[in-house]
Amino acid sequence: MRYAEFEELYTEHLHLRKLRREDIPAYYARVGSSPEVTKYMLFSPHRDVSESAASVEKALRRYAEGKCYRYCVALKETDELIGVIEALRFDEERDSCSFAYMLGEDFWGRGYGTEALKAVFGFLFDKMGIRRIEADHMAENPASGAVMRKAGMVKTGLEKAKYEKNGVFHDAVTYTITKAL
Repeated sequence: MRYAEFEELYTEHLHLRKLRREDIPAYYARVGSSPEVTKYMLFSPHRDVSESAASVEKALRRYAEGKCYRYCVALKETDELIGVIEALRFDEERDSCSFAYMLGEDFWGRGYGTEALKAVFGFLFDKMGIRRIEADHMAENPASGAVMRKAGMVKTGLEKAKYEKNGVFHDAVTYTITKAL
């Protein structure tokens, strides 16, 4: 595995790029403050735009360090933010990583999540030499698993009580995809 320079990605409908300060209002409105979008994330909805601004500012600082792969998922036609996806938890010994993603609920069911995942997988496999990508979702969120399967991931198991949110433990369904040899 090698860290690669952040690369903008384009798909049929999407432009995956670095977050920008001007994305903060859309980030807050579409993902950060949405109870539906954050329902299965490990954080609660942002109470005000300053929490979304802090998240974007953190990504901007991390881009400068050269090892941040947090993508703004934007519509290609308008370049407006509809979500985010981030490659994370890199394991250099195993040439592996994981990811997390969120899409605004107005954009669910249109194939954008699958399209974004496939593009990021291509970057990770081809530019960074990643061999294995792992991810999971709370068992109560099967729609996330459907997106992962459509992107080529295979269900590998169930981890009991992996996540705790608001005092409640949640099982996690695990998935993997490996680089084709």
